[in-house]
Amino acid sequence: MRQWLAVALAMGMGAMTWGQSSPQPQSTGQNLKGSGTFAVLRAEWARNLHDKRVEDSVAQYAPDGEFFDPSGGRAHGTAALRELFQTIMATYDSDLKFTSHRSEVTPTLAYDSGTYQETLIVRAGSRVEHSSGSYLTIYERGKGGEWLIAQQMWTGSISDAPETAGRADPGILPGVSSTAHVESTAKQGLRLR
Repeated sequence: MRQWLAVALAMGMGAMTWGQSSPQPQSTGQNLKGSGTFAVLRAEWARNLHDKRVEDSVAQYAPDGEFFDPSGGRAHGTAALRELFQTIMATYDSDLKFTSHRSEVTPTLAYDSGTYQETLIVRAGSRVEHSSGSYLTIYERGKGGEWLIAQQMWTGSISDAPETAGRADPGILPGVSSTAHVESTAKQGLRLR
């Protein structure tokens, strides 16, 4: 199954990067783009991030699920994903919108790829940033039949906006003494995009 995930990941990223069609995985004929279960899962993922629900975010991943950030960082497994989401949610407020461009499903695996737009507020200092890019999410069926994230990859860029959000409580991470340190940590791959 891991080999199929690697092939699906490579095909999806290749299609996103070069804009060319790649061979289709064996499909049940169901196109998931913007519909049903996967639209709900995308919306739930964004809502969990926005509402700072760490455990709900982690629960969307398989126990050995992986998150690959745009800088090449990787969080593998439940403990690493929990730490990643705790850091992100303590550092940023997020408003994220997904646009699915291509999705396919088999009985046990599925993928969804598209673009996103995100407004991020850096809680320490209230600086507003705008992020956009592409995403690829590979799902696998859990033991109970639910879809769980096996691997998720993001590409993107950040553009600083001149405005601030005017927040009273900067929400600095425990043990972090400056905005520069928070920003440095985020640039090392602890930012969800």
